[in-house]
Amino acid sequence: MADSELYIERRKFKRADKNIHVSYKVVSVPNEIDDIKRQASRKVTESANISIGGIQLLDESELVPAQILRLEFTVEGRKETIVTFAEVRWVAKDSNIKKYRIGIEFLVLKDEDKKMIAELVG
Repeated sequence: MADSELYIERRKFKRADKNIHVSYKVVSVPNEIDDIKRQASRKVTESANISIGGIQLLDESELVPAQILRLEFTVEGRKETIVTFAEVRWVAKDSNIKKYRIGIEFLVLKDEDKKMIAELVG
């Protein structure tokens, strides 16, 4: 049996590859108050993909799983900014692009934002 036949999709939601400019601010770092203060400034990065459940960021900074982020972003066809809180679920260094791929899970998302993202994903 070929390796490709063993792959099982574990994602809950369909994803769309989209390059979206995302502004984020770390609001918690487990057990490290000094890091919270140091990382409290807003950073801007880009996404690799998005779904109703979360977004994958591409960033030069290495975030830590379990960090809570405040995200702000806009998507095609919408003027309003989506503002939400999310949790860093995983981080992996991508040597090809010399950035970290960061899996982010939305913790809260307004119904209209979910609907808009669902339309974007298709």
